[in-house]
Amino acid sequence: MNQHSIPTTSENDTSLRLDVPTIQARTAHYPDEIREPVLWLANYVREECARELDILVDAAKKLGIPFDKTTWGKILRGRWNRDAAGNETDSPIVALSKLTRAIESLRKDAALREQAGKVPFVMTPTSEMIFNFVDKKRAPDRVNKFGMIVGHTGTQKTATLKEYCRRNNHGTCVRVEAPETASHTQFITDLAEKYGCSRQATWDRKRNTIRQSVNEKRTVIVENVQRLYDERQGSNQKVFSYLQKLQDDTDCTVILTLTPVFVQKLKRSIAEGYFEQFIGRAGGEKDILTLEEFPSDEDVLAIAKSFSLADAAKHQAELARIVREAGRVRVLFEALQEAKVQAGKRELTINHIRAARGED
Repeated sequence: MNQHSIPTTSENDTSLRLDVPTIQARTAHYPDEIREPVLWLANYVREECARELDILVDAAKKLGIPFDKTTWGKILRGRWNRDAAGNETDSPIVALSKLTRAIESLRKDAALREQAGKVPFVMTPTSEMIFNFVDKKRAPDRVNKFGMIVGHTGTQKTATLKEYCRRNNHGTCVRVEAPETASHTQFITDLAEKYGCSRQATWDRKRNTIRQSVNEKRTVIVENVQRLYDERQGSNQKVFSYLQKLQDDTDCTVILTLTPVFVQKLKRSIAEGYFEQFIGRAGGEKDILTLEEFPSDEDVLAIAKSFSLADAAKHQAELARIVREAGRVRVLFEALQEAKVQAGKRELTINHIRAARGED
């Protein structure tokens, strides 16, 4: 543990702190199979339960989980299998299998509620390609753990990466949108918040939280990194330099998404020696994942079938024209969602889509 290590309960710190470094330190003695789930639980209590254990108790009881406030508190304070003095007990307060099932039930319920009323995620061929790319970059023996994904707005980057983080959300992967302006301070604040650090915390506390949370098993996804580029800074781009050093120091994986226009700017900069290291760390230009300008026919068909569109393959050409409009795949999802509402309990047909788009 480094010089900024967080005291455990055995060191007389019994407060309910839910930031990633604290939870990692307090649960370091837990079996491997529950350390990451408990990290997810801390994030759930922090983000979904307003840091209130009473809210967690109520949510759990609705799922048939009988743990009381004291039990949940001990689990989050590192006392699942230890007493107040930090000594290991003969038996944990809850059986390992029972605790695993309880947290998994909470996770499934949270996922269902998160998706309620939203456009469903569809694992298209493009989404699968993005999943595989991130998996490749996260491999433990990977030399180049920087990854760059290039694509226009509406080419499924954000929806896919959100889903990837949802499926790897024990603190393993975090996703942050680049600030509207190239603000180093804003970026650090946003990233530290992902690991449970208050936005009102000191600058040092935010940086320490990130450093203590990130290691070789962690992945940081930064979307729309073109916003982080500040013309005035020339070759001294603070946020990019920070990400480079963070990756150097922790061996974490860093995935960046950017637009094709910004890639052209990068290429011009490479000629001047700028960003050369980033391209190298990404495995060279050939290892940058560049998405097609428009969703493929296979993507369009997969999305249409997910909405149970009748004779989807027969209307593939018409649907493909929709995703070539400004907004790309988002336009198709909007049309399908509205058409589904109009169809009600009836079978969804191409005529419903045409009506939803005012093309009767």
